[in-house]
Amino acid sequence: MKNILYFVTVIITIFLTSYCGNNKDNYDKISNDISISQVESILGKGESQASTNMDLGEYGGNVSSEVMTWQSGTKVVTITFSNGKVIAKAQYGL
Repeated sequence: MKNILYFVTVIITIFLTSYCGNNKDNYDKISNDISISQVESILGKGESQASTNMDLGEYGGNVSSEVMTWQSGTKVVTITFSNGKVIAKAQYGL
């Protein structure tokens, strides 16, 4: 019984590690001006860390910003969006 449980645990770990979108190849696919939905189609669902929405009126209209992260263990991808489009990205551990 212990062997079966160990085997299942190893298989699940391999599956989750293999299919995590958080890797260097996927990170390199992210470029400025792509949408949040396009990023999530590459990396999977992200976690919002901070967001703001400002109305600049005649000086620029409505501006929204959001910082999102994707983390798997020690691998972290952080992407900043302005009005729903990528403006900056950073990674650690990929």
